[in-house]
Amino acid sequence: MYGSNPFAAQDGWNAGNGQSTWDTSVPPPSIFGALPYPTTSSVLPGAITFKFASLNPTILNCKVIGPRNETYFRVVTDGGHTVLKDAQGSNIALLEWWDRPTVEARGLVAKQPMGRWLRLSTDRSHRFMVHNGVGYSWRPHDRFLQLSIPGSYDVLARVSKTHDVVILELTPHAIQLGLLELGVLATILLQCGKSID
Repeated sequence: MYGSNPFAAQDGWNAGNGQSTWDTSVPPPSIFGALPYPTTSSVLPGAITFKFASLNPTILNCKVIGPRNETYFRVVTDGGHTVLKDAQGSNIALLEWWDRPTVEARGLVAKQPMGRWLRLSTDRSHRFMVHNGVGYSWRPHDRFLQLSIPGSYDVLARVSKTHDVVILELTPHAIQLGLLELGVLATILLQCGKSID
């Protein structure tokens, strides 16, 4: 390599007179194609992580572990009902798996068909939900399902899965918007493997 010019080997740098043989009216080649392209960060900045663990055998029977390795929620399925319980054992939400599956979350979601609460887009590429009059969209991106407000690039939450654990990451902003319980509930529905429509 000649001098400190990183393009010296390619641009015909003349070490004798320090002049380039390239036409200076033409811009230099882009190096962006030669460099690794940034991908989705493996960490959602500032996110609070919740792990759906002890899947027995699926997310429909598990513990939801949060900060400080504490159990924040339990998911318990018995027959045609799944109940989301908080750490104190109080019922947060009820899922009914009959012919037309329904969802209900006290003070958050009035009883309705699951497919209405997590509505599938017409092109089947993502699902919508509404909370406090604000619409949110769950979309696949790389190895994640990401939650955002349509038209915004800000990721509020994301879900990922390995063979034995499902992970929900929520930003502090998502928690301020009241999306903790709804994020947990949506994660259960999106990862349960059952038809929700």
